[in-house]
Amino acid sequence: MKCPKCSSTLDDKILGSTIYDRCNKCGGLWFDKDELYQIKKEKDWFDVDTSIENANLKIKKGDSKCPRCSKPLHTIKYEHETSIEIDICPKCQGIWLDAGGLQAIHKANETWLEKIKDKTEKELIAVELFFIRIIPFLPR
Repeated sequence: MKCPKCSSTLDDKILGSTIYDRCNKCGGLWFDKDELYQIKKEKDWFDVDTSIENANLKIKKGDSKCPRCSKPLHTIKYEHETSIEIDICPKCQGIWLDAGGLQAIHKANETWLEKIKDKTEKELIAVELFFIRIIPFLPR
């Protein structure tokens, strides 16, 4: 297969039991349908939202062609308060990530989860303070 960005040959790489493709020239990654999901399932440290249909997306037709089926890739702005863009094939559902894209998605999800954790902790503290204040007024 050829890289959709620089036309170099994509090389097979392995992560766990999943074989994906990488461009040694530009560093981009190609994942066939469900390969990212498989990696996420096997690697508990690998945190990336692979449920694209549930993400908040802005889609536009891209300039690159799918390395698998040659259809035009669609560029998707993957929003978790970031500017991450990925390319997806509407026919074979493969995903292209530019160099650093996978790490950016992973980091965005970590940041998003940290924000939820911080907010939850603050809400629990508020609930605890509320109960501390009302305890004297509860019947005994």
